[in-house]
Amino acid sequence: MSETAKKAGFFSRIAKFFREVKSEMKKVVWPTWSQTVNNTVIVIAVIIMVGICLAIVDTIFGGIVRGAIIGDFGRAFSEILKFQ
Repeated sequence: MSETAKKAGFFSRIAKFFREVKSEMKKVVWPTWSQTVNNTVIVIAVIIMVGICLAIVDTIFGGIVRGAIIGDFGRAFSEILKFQ
């Protein structure tokens, strides 16, 4: 196969790809503005809840590790839970 034929085949495949992309994009059903806002609020709420849960678990495990290192779990948790 000649070099020109290879280039023509390459460009025709690229053109076909973009025609198919355009065809598929016409089939997409886009969400309404209210659905987008609702889903965004849900995602932000879940992120906040997961962050709070991770902070609690981190505090508990931090107290356990600190208590194991210093040998006094009561003092370790009281130091971690102090608000300065």
